Amino acid sequence: MRITKSKERWFNVPDDEDKAKVLIRKIPPGEMYNIVDKAFQHKIEYHKDDEGNLSPVMNQITDRKFDREQTVLQSVRGWENFFDQDGTKLAYNAENVLRAIREIDGFVEFVNECRTKLNSDLISEESVLEKNS
Repeated sequence: MRITKSKERWFNVPDDEDKAKVLIRKIPPGEMYNIVDKAFQHKIEYHKDDEGNLSPVMNQITDRKFDREQTVLQSVRGWENFFDQDGTKLAYNAENVLRAIREIDGFVEFVNECRTKLNSDLISEESVLEKNS
């Protein structure tokens, strides 16, 4: 088995008057596991019942905000034609990606659609390569 290099694609933001586009990468499995491990934690506590027997009680602690923000931060690798409300061009950096997550309606959903499309395209491409080899 081999480690493959990062796979990225540009996606145009549909119907955007500024013709914005976003560079999306497929998050490697290890990075995705790190996000999931931090966002979804299990906590087991033992409680005594009326007869003094210990019983495990399992709780899942979910940090949806961490999951959402880290997934988008790790997916978005660049952008073009993003602007502040006053028309100032927004540089691509983690701070501005967080602003986009928090302030642009539909940004997270758009990134997730791009991630799904990228994964689908990569599976199709791998299938074609396997058939041709």
